Amino acid sequence: MSKTIEVEDMSRIFRGLGRKLRDQAAQGIVEYALILAFVVGVAAAIFANGGLADAIGEAYFQVSEVISNAINGSNEAKQQRIQDRLDKALREAIKNGNIVMDSGAWIEIDVQQDKNKKGNYVDGGSSAAGKPSSVKVKGQNYMAAGGFEGLWQSTSLKMYEMNIEQESGWAGVRIVSNGNGSYTSYYYRGDASTVQNQKQSGIDYTNTSSMNTGNRMDGTPLKVWEDTWTK
Repeated sequence: MSKTIEVEDMSRIFRGLGRKLRDQAAQGIVEYALILAFVVGVAAAIFANGGLADAIGEAYFQVSEVISNAINGSNEAKQQRIQDRLDKALREAIKNGNIVMDSGAWIEIDVQQDKNKKGNYVDGGSSAAGKPSSVKVKGQNYMAAGGFEGLWQSTSLKMYEMNIEQESGWAGVRIVSNGNGSYTSYYYRGDASTVQNQKQSGIDYTNTSSMNTGNRMDGTPLKVWEDTWTK
């Protein structure tokens, strides 16, 4: 059996475990923690000799998701956890110099209900699509670095952390440079199946003001949270 198949099998096992745990309301958080420690220990023992650090990381992540979903498995809670991971990873990439932006420039990563052409749920963009030199990724202009793909690769994010099926809509994080080391993170949640479909409702994705004042198709605000911070 290949290592890829083993990882996929473990993922299916974790999802099944999650369904069972959610059906057992009497289970305590201590029991979930014990399950986490046990399964991660088994995963480490299986994969340690193969040097598959990502496989171990994915095993840990899958079990963590089982626990999180058992506590709160609503679509909104899943999107919140995704956005927190996105925000943290993008901030780290900015602070360590992997991403450098001119004042007024922005970057964004989104996770959506429908898969993209590569079979993942991730999308995104940047204001640098119109002015490549305004955003540098690992020392290169945004487009030369591979556009959105380069932006993604400049962070510590793993694709398995984003490939989480959502019941509906999409969630994303945009970070805007205010200049002088100040930045603002915006959390957006849409009700279309993809970011592209949301744009058809009159939202101008390239304009942060439009995003901040825009509404979803059901009339609720697209922006759910913002935070200004310094590098």
